[in-house]
Amino acid sequence: MSDAPHEPQPSEELPTDRSAQSAERHGRQGAGERERVNHRTPGDDVLLGEVIRRALQEQAAHIHFSPELRARILSGLPPRAPERRDRRIRRRSRLVLALAATLTLLLCLVLILLLFLPQAPPAPPLANGVRYQVAQTLAAPPALAQGGRLVAVDPTGHHLVIQDGRDPGVMYTASLSDPVGSQLLAMREAHDAAWSPDGTALVTVVTPPGAEQPLLALVPYGQYMYPLGEAALAATWTPGTGSTTITYVTGANGQTQLWQTTRGGHPTQLLATMNLRLTVQHLAWSPDGRYLALLVSNEGLNGPGRAIYLMDHASGQVTALVPFGDFTITSFGWSPDSQRLTYARRDAAGHTLLTTLAVPDGRPLLSLPLQGELDGWSWSPDGRALVYSDDGRLHVHIFSGSPIVLPQPEPGARQLFPFWLRDGRLLQVHVAATGQRTLQLLAPAPTASSSPGS
Repeated sequence: MSDAPHEPQPSEELPTDRSAQSAERHGRQGAGERERVNHRTPGDDVLLGEVIRRALQEQAAHIHFSPELRARILSGLPPRAPERRDRRIRRRSRLVLALAATLTLLLCLVLILLLFLPQAPPAPPLANGVRYQVAQTLAAPPALAQGGRLVAVDPTGHHLVIQDGRDPGVMYTASLSDPVGSQLLAMREAHDAAWSPDGTALVTVVTPPGAEQPLLALVPYGQYMYPLGEAALAATWTPGTGSTTITYVTGANGQTQLWQTTRGGHPTQLLATMNLRLTVQHLAWSPDGRYLALLVSNEGLNGPGRAIYLMDHASGQVTALVPFGDFTITSFGWSPDSQRLTYARRDAAGHTLLTTLAVPDGRPLLSLPLQGELDGWSWSPDGRALVYSDDGRLHVHIFSGSPIVLPQPEPGARQLFPFWLRDGRLLQVHVAATGQRTLQLLAPAPTASSSPGS
């Protein structure tokens, strides 16, 4: 290792005093600037922002949007698709027009239906109607409990007639106040039975064993029947409160004669002779006594009822209210106002129709096809409603006035043989799901206005 002084080579540049001083000065300045940056104040940030804003404004001032520059910038943008957009707009317009046309057509159809189709009158509100409820349950008389039919209730609503379930000619009477204890055998071989207006007796026609023709018989309530001695095909009571007069018919030599007698069977009086070559099975006066309805058959007293004739009491003229048809008339009855007559008929297929006609012109007012078996029907005392049992369930048809709602049976139960009583209560036979039968009295449920203390 040589201690000789280092001699500079030709490629080296020796530092001079000036350059060394300059480097030293720049180093001190950089250090000072870094110190100032690291220790800047909020006022420095504001000043910096102002400097940047002025610099940008000065640069923007030199830019001039000439038409050439604007065209060059726009030419660099992606091209639009005006045709495609126009097609979408046209498709949407056509869709909107089609929907508008469809809605207009539907609206026109609805208006036509509302204007020209017949409409049922709106049902009155239930708030103005009557809701029935079970008011009393009674044990059924033995004959009824064992499958019999409730066929009549007297006009006062106290006494019942029950037809035996195995022998239709056997009938019993019972009191509604004591249905079980009061049951009594009333008649045998009976064809018909009708209550007197005061409910104290029944008139019937029976054919005792060995008799050549049916006979007129009387059944005082609580007693067994006894014959009145006259031959008769059918019988009823002359209308009127407290009436004790019996009307009956006979048939012979192609003629039907109408007679009148008393509860004792004498004297008898001929009222009219009708040119009717058919067997009269049942007859009933209208409540006002103007007309007599006669159910007739061309197959004898026990044959199916085929037609209903109407006799005008004042003139004696007889007309066919329900002409002969391919059906069986099973029952008929008058409305309380004497202006309508209802009858039930069953066709060969077993379908039942409940029909109401205006009297005397026979204009149909109601035709109800039933879904199942008809087990009784009855007019309301005011004549504005008809109750009937269809397939074990009670239904009400309202001719006028507010609605009537009846309690529905529990699952598996049935409601049979309804009878409206004079006081507005409704009597029915209730058959539970177990088969047990009871008598039920339905009454209007109390309303808020009729409750005590209101």
